[in-house]
Amino acid sequence: MTHNDLKKGMKVQLTPIYGISNAYRTGRIIDNAKGITRMVHIDEANGYYPDMGSVYVSEILYALYDNDMPEPIDVSEAHQKKLDTLESIAGWK
Repeated sequence: MTHNDLKKGMKVQLTPIYGISNAYRTGRIIDNAKGITRMVHIDEANGYYPDMGSVYVSEILYALYDNDMPEPIDVSEAHQKKLDTLESIAGWK
């Protein structure tokens, strides 16, 4: 599944934010947008407070189904190039 296949209301697993928790974040997609960012409502779990905000698609690791069975999320080659450009400009890596 690619990030553009994610629909509003789908549960997802995201990368952790070190310094807050080493555990993965979970949340629900709250938009049907395409591109390199998505709006997500973060669940209150694993030391994270419930929050809503924009995340880069590279932070979304898995789609989680009703039984919490994960399906990996792939970033398209075109969007990965955009993310790589942002990372090089911002000095994230």
